[in-house]
Amino acid sequence: MMSWHSVWVLLLLSALLPGQVFAERVEGIYEAEVPVAGQSAAVRSAGIREAFARMLVKATGERELLVFDWFNSVQKRAPRYVQQYRYRMLPPPPTGEAAAQPVAEGAAAQPDRLLWVRFDERAVNRLLRDNGLPAWGSERPSTLVWLSFDNGRQRTLYQPEMEPELRESMQVVAQQRGLPLLVPLMDLEDQTAIQSSDIWGLFEQNIRSASERYLPDVVLVGRLRRLAANSWSADWTLYDAEGASSWQADGANRQQLAQQGVEQAGNLLVARFAPKAGALDAGTLRIRIAGVERLADYVLVRDYLKTLVMIEQLDLLQAEPDRVSFLARVQGGREALRRGIRLGGVLEPVVVEAPLAESAATALSLDQQSLEYRLR
Repeated sequence: MMSWHSVWVLLLLSALLPGQVFAERVEGIYEAEVPVAGQSAAVRSAGIREAFARMLVKATGERELLVFDWFNSVQKRAPRYVQQYRYRMLPPPPTGEAAAQPVAEGAAAQPDRLLWVRFDERAVNRLLRDNGLPAWGSERPSTLVWLSFDNGRQRTLYQPEMEPELRESMQVVAQQRGLPLLVPLMDLEDQTAIQSSDIWGLFEQNIRSASERYLPDVVLVGRLRRLAANSWSADWTLYDAEGASSWQADGANRQQLAQQGVEQAGNLLVARFAPKAGALDAGTLRIRIAGVERLADYVLVRDYLKTLVMIEQLDLLQAEPDRVSFLARVQGGREALRRGIRLGGVLEPVVVEAPLAESAATALSLDQQSLEYRLR
């Protein structure tokens, strides 16, 4: 067994190693960009408050927080969370366009630049936790969207190149929520792999098989049906590794329904991967990881676990020649942690047939459940 002296040497050396690279992550969560008119102090202050609101939606995945009672008072203090800001000019309107659209007296000036703001990640996360909100990590589930339309005469699969504005409207919502969104190419390979009948029949095996080329974490399937001139309905199904969730919606057009579908999918994913503080009391779990044989393996595992937003505190508990054990204070419970670890793809679960020997130090906290993994 590795001595505790060796463990401390290991920890010291690990600080000298470069950071590890994990799965693709959502970038710019604690940043936002808003259009403004000029660079006056008043305009900048208003722009920072608006950027702060947009950033909070991305950081939590929760759009509803903007109507919470505490938000107005917190938004007024937005400047204290700013780390950096800068401007970039918008392209001028086409010649003659400004003259053709005169500004009414008293109307706000038209934006002529964008204000980019970066906020302090640690301070924002502390604010969220203090208010019982999830601070969703940068590693988030990628969502592949399949759509099929029924106009009353025929059923067709959504072709992105034929209706790019629909894809763009879904991407806008996804970017606001910080959700990685994928739309099928609908090339020959896709057209061979999946048909409208697979979508309307919810043939899960065919849908999952056709989705494999995109390597999504979850698959969102929408069946949109036209009822009248300005009336559509949608049936949505979200597939993940644990099963499926379904819901219905109504709207005036396909674009509205598609945006609603992405919104609701975001709500479900936030609930699964970023539990609210207080939804389940924070508890302590032991995480044992096999296949950790080198210093680099240890650093990889430790740094990866620290990126999981549901882990509030991580302590090394035990080190052995080929495995390490951590004690983790987890918000949201065992299932939240299990989902987060599975999403990253760094560790794979293992089944332990017989209890492992435990040292006296380990036994001090064995009123907790353990999770067993192996480094991939």
